[in-house]
Amino acid sequence: MRFGKRARPAHAGVAVAMLALCAACSGSGGTANSVTPSTPTASPAVSPTTAAGTIVLAPGSLSFTSTGSAAALTFTASATGFSGTFTVTTPAAGSSNSCSGIATVSPSTGPGTFAVTPQSNGHCTFSVGDGTNASTETVDVTTTTVGGS
Repeated sequence: MRFGKRARPAHAGVAVAMLALCAACSGSGGTANSVTPSTPTASPAVSPTTAAGTIVLAPGSLSFTSTGSAAALTFTASATGFSGTFTVTTPAAGSSNSCSGIATVSPSTGPGTFAVTPQSNGHCTFSVGDGTNASTETVDVTTTTVGGS
């Protein structure tokens, strides 16, 4: 390098090119894309509910102190999101918890309300299902004979 002449820095050309590019990206008539920041929104809170498909029986158990059709009681079956029919079964006669000879249920298939008629002393269960899920209705029949023959 000689004295008296000023040297031109090599990066000066790069700076001029950058300025030209920036000028092309801004101002009127420019085609630069702008980004608008968005504010995230929170999802609504989900309130707790009965799990879909869970069969709810109300009441969950029935107790009788007398027998016959005049003593019949009802229970209802429902399941969130289910609009079909429920089927009521009991274990086979002679099996543990069988309602055979203890109580009957009517109808055996229906949209959700069932009548249980006590027949004799005992403890048994009815299973209520919708084809996928099931729940158990417990039935207790206790009769007491007082006095006389």
